[in-house]
Amino acid sequence: MMTLSCFRPAILGTAVALVAGCGLLDTQTPDIIQPGNVESPEGAQARRAGALADWTFIRDGDGTGFVDGEILLAGLMADEFVLSTTPPGEQEIDQRKISLLNVGIDSLFLLLHRARAEAEDAADALQRLSPDPDTEPGIAEMLTVAGYTYISFGEEFCSGVPFSRVSGDSLIYGDPETTAQIFDRAIARFDAALAHPGITEDVANLATVGKARALLNQDKVDQAAAAVAGVVPTDFQYVTEHAESPQRVRNAIYQYGADFLWSVSDLEGDVGLPYRTAADPRVLFEDTGDVGLDGTTPQFTLLKYADASASVVVADGIEARLIEAEAQLRNDDLSGMTATLNALRQGAPDLGLADLSDPGSPDEAADQLFSERAFWLFATGHRLGDMRRLVRQYGRSADAVFPTGTYLKGGSYGTDLNFPIPRSENSNPKSTGCLDRNA
Repeated sequence: MMTLSCFRPAILGTAVALVAGCGLLDTQTPDIIQPGNVESPEGAQARRAGALADWTFIRDGDGTGFVDGEILLAGLMADEFVLSTTPPGEQEIDQRKISLLNVGIDSLFLLLHRARAEAEDAADALQRLSPDPDTEPGIAEMLTVAGYTYISFGEEFCSGVPFSRVSGDSLIYGDPETTAQIFDRAIARFDAALAHPGITEDVANLATVGKARALLNQDKVDQAAAAVAGVVPTDFQYVTEHAESPQRVRNAIYQYGADFLWSVSDLEGDVGLPYRTAADPRVLFEDTGDVGLDGTTPQFTLLKYADASASVVVADGIEARLIEAEAQLRNDDLSGMTATLNALRQGAPDLGLADLSDPGSPDEAADQLFSERAFWLFATGHRLGDMRRLVRQYGRSADAVFPTGTYLKGGSYGTDLNFPIPRSENSNPKSTGCLDRNA
C-alpha cells in the first residue's frame, strides 16, 4: 500500500509544488504571492510549496537536462550508472576525478542549500503565521525535508560543508562541519518534526526512516533499527511526484535514460554490482542494441521509471526492514538477517525472487546485505552513501568498493570517494574547502 502526504496550500508560490501524493496534475495553475501577502498564512503555505518543489527538483533532476539531480549524479559516481554522453564535467564524476569547478557539483551544492534554507524558512513561517501552529502539519513536514537535505550533504559531500543562514538583512556564515556533525543536524531536524503535535502518520514515518538513516551513517546501527522497529510498516512509501509537463517537473532519472545520456552499469570497474547480468527484476532495463549519445557506450536504459511522470521513492518500509537486517548482521545474527531479507522477497511475489541462502561468514553476510540494499533501493539516492559506509564502517578498501582500474572511455578511474565542496563556497570566509576526502 502506498501512504502519501498531501496538504494543498490555499495559494501556491511561483514554483510548482511537487508534494508526495499531492495531485500535482489536479491542481490549479499556481498563483503568485504578492509582496504584501508574504507574511500571512497564505504566504507561509506558498513557502512550503516552493520548498517542496525545489527539494524534488534537486533530488530527481531537471527534465530539460540542464540540472542533474543528486540521484543521477550520486548514481554516476557510484556503480549504478555509466555516462553514455559526452559532457566533460559529468565524465569527471563518472571517472571519480572531480574538479572544484565542476558545474554539476556546483549546481547540486547550491540547490541543496537552497532547498535546505527554504524548508527551514517555511517551517519558521508556518510556526509564526499559522492560525493554530500546533495543528499545522506542514511544520513537521518542512523540518523533515530539511533533515533529508542534511542527509544528502552528509552522504554525498566531503567533510567540511558549512551551513550559512540569513538573519534580517545579514548573511551569517557557517563554520565547516564534519560529516558526523552534519548527520547530527539531520537527526535534530527529524527529532523536532517527530515532537511536533501536528505531524501526520506519513510524515512521521518519513522522519523516522530519515532519522534511522542518519544514525546508520553514524554507525549507530542498533539505535537505527530500534527507531524503525514496530513503528514503520513495511507497506509505507513516501514519494515525490512528477508530470509530463512542464519540463521542469519531469522525472529526469527516466529522461536521462530515454535520451541515451545515462546507461545502467554492470560490474563497473571490476568491483561494481552486476545490475544487468544478475537479471534481477528490481533493476529492469532495456538493451537497446545501440550506443549512447557519445557514439561508443552501449546503451542499457533503465525501466524502473516507466515515463516522465513516474514518482520516485524517498523512503519506504523496505528501507526500514533493511536497517533492521543490518542490525542483525552487526549482532552476528546472520541467519536472522537472511530471514529478514527473505521476508522482503516473499512480500513481493510478483517479482519472483528466490530465497537467499544463509551466508557462511560475516563478510559474506555484509556482501549479501549491501547487495540487497543496492537492488531494492536502486536509483533512489542511497548507493553512494552505502559504498562510503562499506569503506568507513566495514573496513573495505576503497578499490574493493568503488570502480577502479581502466575507465571505459579511456584513462583510469580516480580516487574520489565523495563530492568536493565547490570553489564557489570560497565566498564564505570561514570555508576552507574539504576538511578531508575520506569516506
